[in-house]
Amino acid sequence: MKSRTIIALAAALTLQISCLFAEPNYIEINSISDATCIGIKSLEDYENLINQNNVAAVFLLSAGGRTDDLAYSTFYNYKAQGYDRNTSAKVASYIAYINIGNTYFSFNLGNYKKISDCKEGKILGFENGAEYYEAKTLKLPNAELYNYYKKNTFASSEDCVDANEKGFQTSYEYYNAKEKGYENYSEYKEYLVWSGKGYKSKEDMQNSIKKDYPSSTDYYDGQANGFENYADYKTAKDLTLSTSDDLKTYNAVTKELDVIAKNNEKFSRNQSAFYFFIKRLEKGNYSPRVLAAALKDIYYQSDEALRKTVEFFIDNNHELTVKRHQKAENRYQRYEQSPSPITGDELFSESELKAFIENANLKELGSFNKEKEIFTKK
Repeated sequence: MKSRTIIALAAALTLQISCLFAEPNYIEINSISDATCIGIKSLEDYENLINQNNVAAVFLLSAGGRTDDLAYSTFYNYKAQGYDRNTSAKVASYIAYINIGNTYFSFNLGNYKKISDCKEGKILGFENGAEYYEAKTLKLPNAELYNYYKKNTFASSEDCVDANEKGFQTSYEYYNAKEKGYENYSEYKEYLVWSGKGYKSKEDMQNSIKKDYPSSTDYYDGQANGFENYADYKTAKDLTLSTSDDLKTYNAVTKELDVIAKNNEKFSRNQSAFYFFIKRLEKGNYSPRVLAAALKDIYYQSDEALRKTVEFFIDNNHELTVKRHQKAENRYQRYEQSPSPITGDELFSESELKAFIENANLKELGSFNKEKEIFTKK
């Protein structure tokens, strides 16, 4: 609405100027010589001279069109305004003359051809008449819009007015917004915010903030792997777990191992792990050797999240387990001594299993025949 208001004000201003000043006739001349001439500095004073003396005609001399003393000296006096002999031929500039009592009074109109245009141009903020008339041709009502148009690359002045009205700062923003379906700058500015942060939509950014994700990268990775919020996502990442299902496995297995350890205080952490896997054995009779092989099969057939969770429990040190699973990032790390993930062969030692089933109270799981060295799983 801003540009519409400006256009209305410009129209009102033009009407006001035309009412206050009776425009004289303008006659272009080729030269003037041998005449007494007084240069007037103020446009207001020059306008008053015209009104008070009922001047009906103003003579216009193109300052770049001749070099006789009268025209040039008058023109040269306005060099401070940016017009000199070297540039006068390149820019259409005019000096106005009026005759009062056989004395000529002159005023440098610069690039303007009418006094009313000069007045209006200055009020509307134009630097010179060239800008003023170009703006008129483009139907741009003031210098602000004109400068906005010239600083950008609008396809038309209509687009310029539309962009200004909708609050766009540049033509690039205006056309980029139109291409993406945004009607005004406020909507486009929101787009710049969420797209600049790497989000695919405003809704995604809002959802990410709601779930406390610190970045779009984390958000989309979390969404792709089924996490409900950033807290769960970060917990999983800290544990080197990939998906929400992995975290659920970790939580469930850790809870079960903790209960086993609590109910069997004399168990080592390895023995609590034995108990956990023996629970998953099929019913049957197992020698220590067959038992070790069966538990290894269960271990290796389990998903990575479960095996890793068992390692977390056995290590009782998250940093150590994470280090076991970290990949070397450079050639120096590859040669460093670092712990390896626990294997089923390391965990299920036949001798340790035999000692465990001989001495532990496993009545809930089965019974061990010491003579036959057979463990019977219920």
